[in-house]
Amino acid sequence: MHDQTIFFRLLKTPIDDKGDALAAQIAALNTTGQAEETYTLDPADFFLIPGSPFAYWAAEAVFRIFQEFLLFESEDRTAVVGLQTSDDFRFVRTWWEVSPGHIGYNTEDTYQDRGWVHFAKGGAYSPFYSDVHLALNWWNNGKELRIFEQSYIRNEASYFRLGLTWTPRTQKGLSLRALPGGCITAHKGPVILALRDNPDNLLILLAVMNSLPCQMLAELQMAFGSYEIGVIRRIPIPPLTKPTTRDSFISLANKAHDLQRDRDRTDETTHAFCLASLVQHRGGSLLEASLTLETEAQAAQTRLVAIQGEIDDIVFDLYGLSETDRAFVRAEMGEEPETSNLELETAEEDDEDEITPPEDLPARVQNLLMWCVGVAFGRWDVRFALDPTLLPPLQGPFDPLPRCAPGALVGTDGLPPSRAADIAPEAWLRARKNVLDVPVSPSPCLPVSPSPHPLPIAWDSTLVDDPTHPSDIVTRVRGVLALLWGDRAGAVEREACEILGFDSLRAYFRDSRKGFFAFHVKRYSKSRRKAPIYWLLQSEKRNYGIWLYIHRLRPDALFVAGRDYADAKVALEEARLEEWRQGLDALSGSARRHREREIERQQKLVAEVTEFRDRLDRVALLNLPPDLNDGVVISIAPLWELVPWKEAQRTWEKLVAGEYPWSTMAKQIRERGLVK
Repeated sequence: MHDQTIFFRLLKTPIDDKGDALAAQIAALNTTGQAEETYTLDPADFFLIPGSPFAYWAAEAVFRIFQEFLLFESEDRTAVVGLQTSDDFRFVRTWWEVSPGHIGYNTEDTYQDRGWVHFAKGGAYSPFYSDVHLALNWWNNGKELRIFEQSYIRNEASYFRLGLTWTPRTQKGLSLRALPGGCITAHKGPVILALRDNPDNLLILLAVMNSLPCQMLAELQMAFGSYEIGVIRRIPIPPLTKPTTRDSFISLANKAHDLQRDRDRTDETTHAFCLASLVQHRGGSLLEASLTLETEAQAAQTRLVAIQGEIDDIVFDLYGLSETDRAFVRAEMGEEPETSNLELETAEEDDEDEITPPEDLPARVQNLLMWCVGVAFGRWDVRFALDPTLLPPLQGPFDPLPRCAPGALVGTDGLPPSRAADIAPEAWLRARKNVLDVPVSPSPCLPVSPSPHPLPIAWDSTLVDDPTHPSDIVTRVRGVLALLWGDRAGAVEREACEILGFDSLRAYFRDSRKGFFAFHVKRYSKSRRKAPIYWLLQSEKRNYGIWLYIHRLRPDALFVAGRDYADAKVALEEARLEEWRQGLDALSGSARRHREREIERQQKLVAEVTEFRDRLDRVALLNLPPDLNDGVVISIAPLWELVPWKEAQRTWEKLVAGEYPWSTMAKQIRERGLVK
């Protein structure tokens, strides 16, 4: 029998106070035989835990768990790391920046020729669910990646399978989430595969491994704050064969997953997006709607806490832990009974993306206006706001991710339409079983011709900042507000401007530093990728601009913008200038001086829009049509003189210096002799 050893734990004591704290503990031990944070055990017990961690503070029951229960990697369970590109800028995109028709899956579950596939790459703390917002270049079965010498194609048999994934390095704790079918995982987003990809078995494991006791058993083994593969493989898992227990875990995991995912129903960068949050409560002011949303969010959080508590209690029972042992686990994990660790982590994780923070009122207003722009471009379907029952149900936790979010405007092929005649009719929308379903047409229940869409759509991918033009972006946004709020639309617009601190909606759209474009760039940036899909081309003094939607850009989009929009604007302002000049001789005194000032301002405006038009023409003449497979930052780079975004100029400078030779844009630049 080994001798008992006394251990003093001073981890929570400030470093300058450790000496005094240790002396006090020793004195208390000598005087009374007891001292806080003091533990006595046989050092041989360390060998009972895989890896023999120096876990002297662990309760006796914890050591017993490692003796009595099978470790995770048994019973057909395994955990493996995934693929490493070694050049994410080249091979990885956000899912919204590439063409929807080039992403995803087909009915035969064959992914080799699908182009881009969803790529799970770690992320921030988010138990049960986290959207997969990245896509990986998998054209021709990953041909380009395979010939790239620095990439590592690991554990390929795990690709596209159902599973669970997590982030190895995180500040808040282990958080496993469902991995949908059709994904590839990264080396920073390992995957758990279990029991022949059975969704129920995975849901059971999802519940168990997100429990508080499982988290503690993982942390006992950790080194350097990382939940590496070895840690996961060595977690003891209780028996999971009792039908009632299994059913409880399946139900609770499903509920937790769906509650977590419900947050993304109002985040238009996710696969779960349905509607902008403020659209859902239109009975009162925007402030009142926001307060209602906050109440709903708190109620959802309360439900999540209760579900987590139920899961913890069941797992505590399965491990046979007493109330004293449970109190030890809760204290060790830093959780009091009234609190929860389900809150979102906002700090950046291991050089990865952070979860979008909860919306406040200004963010909700900006998201509303961004959704209105998407409606005007035909990205989102305004009919869902008018009748939410048209929205398709979401897919299951392990089903493949949809190519288009539930709130998207789609045709009867499930993809974005290119003209009004291709918009899916309401009967087709109602026939969908879920967002993945594509009902077969024609059918007796599906009319051949769609009903008229309630709003005009910019099918040519272009809106303008010009109150005199029918495609004016502000006018189109107001049209959406009027459709939804009716006679109260003006009051809603004024409240929105007041909340955002702008005098007018036009001022918000024109301010590229603090207004819509800046917000859009920020919201459409994740995992170090900046991928705005609405591009602002703006004149020097911001008095005129053209907005382009990348997913409808044609190769001749810049020529069309120059001829159909910029030329018309120049002609209009020149005609107005000439009209004012002709009437000048008939005026005198203050009226003449006022007209002369108007003419001077008009001359400056004519010069400004003419210079904008000429710059646009110069870029168009370069004939560098974008290839969205290159990604947004490379595709937008030739427009750097017109786009109020420094990232475009920086990328252009790199392109003409010969960087990114793999991109279509770089090849076009070389062909035209533009490389320096």
